[in-house]
Amino acid sequence: MNVLKYFNLASNHKTRFKLKVLTQYCLLSGCLFTLSSLSSLYAETEQLNTENFAEFDQSVLMGSRKNIDLNLFAYGNPILAGQYDVNIYVNGQWKGRQSLDFKSQAAINRVEHCFTFEELDSLDIDTSLVNIKDDKQCLVLSQWIEQASTQLNNHDYRYSISVPQAFLKRSARGYVSPETWDRGINAGYLSYNLNSKFRENENFIQGQNHSNKRSQDHYLSLNAGLNIGDWQLRHQAIANKSDQASVDYQSLNTYAQKAFPQIKAIATLGQSYTSGELFNSFAFTGLQLKSEDRMLPETQLGYAPVIRGVANTNAMVEVRQNNQMIYQVAVNPGAFVIDDLFPTGFGSDLEVTVREANGQTQSFNVPYNSVAMLLRPKQHRYAVTAGRYRAEYLDDPDYFLQATYQRGINNALTAYTGVILAEHYQAYQFGAAVSTPIGAFSLDATHAETASLAAAEADQSGQSYRISYNTSIDQTNTQFNIAAYRFSSQDYRSFAMAQSQQDRQKNKLIDSGFSGEKHKLQISIQQPLAPRWGSFFANGSWDRYWGQQGSGTDFQMGYQNQYKNLSYSLSLQRIEDGLGQRDNHFFAMLSFPLQFRKNNLTLTQMLSDTGNTMAINGSFGEHRALSVNAALNDIGYSHTALNSSVQYRSPYATASVSGSFADDYQQYGLNLTGTLLAHRHGVSFSPEMGDTMVLISAKGAHGARIKNTSGLKVDARGYAVIPYVTAYRLNEIAIDPKNVNLKVEMLSTVQELAPFAGAIAKVEFKTKTGWPLLIKAKQANGEGLPFAAQVYDAQGQDVGVVTQGSQILIRTESLSGQLSVKWGDEQHAQCHVDYQLDNNQKTGHGYHVIEGICQ
Repeated sequence: MNVLKYFNLASNHKTRFKLKVLTQYCLLSGCLFTLSSLSSLYAETEQLNTENFAEFDQSVLMGSRKNIDLNLFAYGNPILAGQYDVNIYVNGQWKGRQSLDFKSQAAINRVEHCFTFEELDSLDIDTSLVNIKDDKQCLVLSQWIEQASTQLNNHDYRYSISVPQAFLKRSARGYVSPETWDRGINAGYLSYNLNSKFRENENFIQGQNHSNKRSQDHYLSLNAGLNIGDWQLRHQAIANKSDQASVDYQSLNTYAQKAFPQIKAIATLGQSYTSGELFNSFAFTGLQLKSEDRMLPETQLGYAPVIRGVANTNAMVEVRQNNQMIYQVAVNPGAFVIDDLFPTGFGSDLEVTVREANGQTQSFNVPYNSVAMLLRPKQHRYAVTAGRYRAEYLDDPDYFLQATYQRGINNALTAYTGVILAEHYQAYQFGAAVSTPIGAFSLDATHAETASLAAAEADQSGQSYRISYNTSIDQTNTQFNIAAYRFSSQDYRSFAMAQSQQDRQKNKLIDSGFSGEKHKLQISIQQPLAPRWGSFFANGSWDRYWGQQGSGTDFQMGYQNQYKNLSYSLSLQRIEDGLGQRDNHFFAMLSFPLQFRKNNLTLTQMLSDTGNTMAINGSFGEHRALSVNAALNDIGYSHTALNSSVQYRSPYATASVSGSFADDYQQYGLNLTGTLLAHRHGVSFSPEMGDTMVLISAKGAHGARIKNTSGLKVDARGYAVIPYVTAYRLNEIAIDPKNVNLKVEMLSTVQELAPFAGAIAKVEFKTKTGWPLLIKAKQANGEGLPFAAQVYDAQGQDVGVVTQGSQILIRTESLSGQLSVKWGDEQHAQCHVDYQLDNNQKTGHGYHVIEGICQ
């Protein structure tokens, strides 16, 4: 007999429904279906309607089963009155996690949450359009808005609210309400990156080589943080140790910061960098209030720079800004990409140095500035900084005040201005950015006055004019960018240049023809070709200084494509300094993936002006935790080197070892990267460096994998750390309970949150620990228990229902106890069943199976 024909679905919608197990219960020996899964079929549709219900014809039930009250299942998933921690969704958009009270509502004859006027407003519902204007009442949603409906999924506690779109406040795509941003918990962390190199030169000749035959170099990068309440304390530093010198510990930044979502800004107190959109960025010690673009919806954000280069051996890549080391990373032979720099401003070029294992170095610059500063209408960006200029080599730098402001006037025009005021320096800038049919332009002028601190030298006053342009040609998909800087006066000085010049004057040092930049031109072109023909790119910069006849040039162009599984690329580079020194380089690469069982391997052949390299790399194991790289490098003159590395990503840290071997040298390297997170319950570990993090708590869920991560798992204490969530954006945190002990049940496996930048947010996944127990129960008269009868534990808590075949499936923390079964209010519609567990009652699936009499 098909029981579905006895369900009359009062709905005008076509509804597809599935047969599920009632409130997460299943029968090991067969397939179960339940009335609750049938009545919750509307969870499969996008629009919910509380007026739709499932009606069951009880005449088909036999015996005592006819007396079961099935009204509980008439609407949606049945829930009991109480307080629930739920994730709230309005029309599919997450609105936060809250603890809500669910009570029996006489207006709809079932358990529901009632909403206040303030709650509706917090959910971005336009309260001016609701039916009732009394803001003192607490009503179910359908009383406020007739067409609205709600649905609570008691499996993952997702509270879905459906409201006609006209009743919602307008917001940009990707908008996450500031009220849902999570400031996180009080906690501290230490992220570290340790590199050690051990080198031995075979051709060492005393008196002819200034280096030792054996040498060691150690580098440590630290990023420490402590979050207390709304404040975040940060300290970034690097330390170096070599055979020739003692430990050199250099503090980069130490500061405290606090976010102010009301004005979409962050206040910073201590050592940091000025904003670099208008003036060149520089280090300072003081106070800064700066607008935070990351608080804006995704559709209103800008871009981030990326560094690309090529290494011939196991190399160390160093990134500097204003001669200050800001990043260092070990790379394997071949092309590399760096896209995770800490933000330090947008106004100073990055100096990139690649130090090869054989001692050779190559350097190039990466432009790091904003070219077309257009903002949307009424959008603004500002920064106010007061403090003291910071540079290690200066004895007595100036105090200063810098303020910048940008304002979107309309769709085509953005105006901006800025000022720097110091005791011996002042600068003013005015500019505008314009959007036209042929591209976007920005033009600004800066006037600077630099006081002389030497009696024999006059004060300096000069101007700088800057024009920027970028465009996209839709017909050809060409991305074209020009940023041209021309300094019209020889006496123009930026604030950093003025500070350096004035320091020499204070110390009565001879000024050896100090010259500023006269012209600078930067060009970037990205051009995809016809389908299957690849893409072309070119970028370059040209600069000239006052008093210098030659021009500095750094130009690079290349082509890349893919044919089936074969990837290939070709690039050319010319570097020329202002004194006429010139270097030309070319690089060609072929890359082909190989399949070795289930592991990924890639074979790469590289050809350049400095030599040939053949490399193979691959990843192995679960979640590709083990990575291996080997390369044979021939740089001519019968000189061949072997470079190899092995990296393993454990749940606690990422470790790698490397080796470079040639006729005249041997080099070994060790690298260790990770994060230690200290919180009130102990110390947890992560294999990566992080800043905005999530601490996961899942008691007893040891071994559970964190989805959407590279193999992160819950540790033996029930914690895991995700070090790389996106600030002010909705992040889904999900756990795969596949490897969890059968004694542990995950009550929820998915949660969402939007943390503040730098926050350490905590997500708790509730679990229930106990023995899974299947009771084959009967009444004292030998009849089975009524299907769907409610089951309660000794404390009166609802623990489940009777499933088909008069079976009860529960999870219990006690080896013995008593359960109550109810299918009506009368005395004869209730009974009690006792259970006693021992290790001999397990099945192959880990469940205890017993028989019991309910009496």
